[in-house]
Amino acid sequence: MSGELNEVGTGVNLFPAGRVRGTARWFNDTSDVLSIDDDDLAGTIAFVSKGGMTFLSPILPDLKAIVCTAGSRESHLAILSRESDVPCVLAAELPRPVSDGDTVVLDLSDAETAKVAVVAGAVSA
Repeated sequence: MSGELNEVGTGVNLFPAGRVRGTARWFNDTSDVLSIDDDDLAGTIAFVSKGGMTFLSPILPDLKAIVCTAGSRESHLAILSRESDVPCVLAAELPRPVSDGDTVVLDLSDAETAKVAVVAGAVSA
């Protein structure tokens, strides 16, 4: 069920939240948000590629966490994440791929730097 953690990237930690584990899902545009059933989001870590992903607003409180490949602590996404108390990694550098369905562990214990890892051999539900 669980395997070795393979670090796939790092980013700016919006606020310390310890370790967060969930299932990766990429959201590329509004249609990805509109096609989701809210009941499917409980363990979802959303991955997005732009800092101002305001289209996540309707589902943001239901997400386990967010990883964004752009953005800053002052970005719109950062403000919404803080207000919703949803852990968020910004300006994530992901030199190794993360795919939909991967089991992901975010190490958000450091106040500045977040670590993103994929669980090797994990079976996502």
